[in-house]
Amino acid sequence: MNSKLLSILMLLFVMVSCKQNTENETTSKDNFSVIIEGVFAKNDRLQVFYLTADKDWNDESSIHVPVYASPEMQKLKIELPEKISPTNIRVDVGENESQLNITLKNISVVYKNDTISGDSDNFKTLFYPNEFITWDPVYFGYKLSKINEAYDPYFMGTDLLIDKLELIKDQTKE
Repeated sequence: MNSKLLSILMLLFVMVSCKQNTENETTSKDNFSVIIEGVFAKNDRLQVFYLTADKDWNDESSIHVPVYASPEMQKLKIELPEKISPTNIRVDVGENESQLNITLKNISVVYKNDTISGDSDNFKTLFYPNEFITWDPVYFGYKLSKINEAYDPYFMGTDLLIDKLELIKDQTKE
């Protein structure tokens, strides 16, 4: 009888502890994430910039992520720091000047339980490419180019993304 009671008490203790850990994990996850799905033929490094109301675009407001060469579609999740509330997002798709082409399927933004979905090419309404990125119908992907010896290919958030970022923040306040 004594061992049965002890077993029940231990089981209750474990269940309560697990529930508290799950609640803490859920409530402490107060950050935005950027999901990028693509094919990168060469090793490279992506950089995600986040614009906030009190700062301009700068390296301190960015996150570098390595990407490894693969002919397969890769899914990268870049988590912004906690308590950062971006007003816009910019995705630099590479620093490796020998990376001539990339294929992108998705650039989405996630905050808590809400997603601004850019899957299935919907990211084209949320982000626009700069002059270093052009559509290549032969490759059926994006061509990355140097212009006047400069190389800085990135996708900038559109007005639609800015509106959706504001909306997603307002919904979570309610």
